[in-house]
Amino acid sequence: MSRSLSLDLRDGYCDLARQMGEAWRLELVPSRVLFNCGRPRRGELLRSVVLAYRAGPKSTWGPVLLELMAPAILDRLQHLQAKPPVIDPEDVRQQLIVELLLAAASMPLPENACYVRRALMARANQGVRRKVAREGRIQLRQDPLDAFPTDAERAP
Repeated sequence: MSRSLSLDLRDGYCDLARQMGEAWRLELVPSRVLFNCGRPRRGELLRSVVLAYRAGPKSTWGPVLLELMAPAILDRLQHLQAKPPVIDPEDVRQQLIVELLLAAASMPLPENACYVRRALMARANQGVRRKVAREGRIQLRQDPLDAFPTDAERAP
């Protein structure tokens, strides 16, 4: 199992900051600081990061987007359940991040920027829940291994 999601996100963002030039860093720092301001401004900043993620290199803007969405990701992970033994909590976490990045890359953004975060999380949550539900249906159709006789039970 890897470390916590918040540590992974922070390290990814710090790696990105070290790799980028000073001009990029100066552009990103205000978005992190201003993200704590009022809801309309926060929505506009998130929309601009999503648009930059779509247009620019995904390896650059992905950590920025995940850093801004971290509180919503952590909140959503508390409500999603794994389906052991196939899907464990780490798989759910990774799938939520993949679904969030897919949503940011492809879904139409809401007209009102205040709803960008909610729309991205709703789409990502829907994708994860569908995959977990599909695995649950597969597990229900499978026979448990306890139902089959072992070699010792078969031998006379």
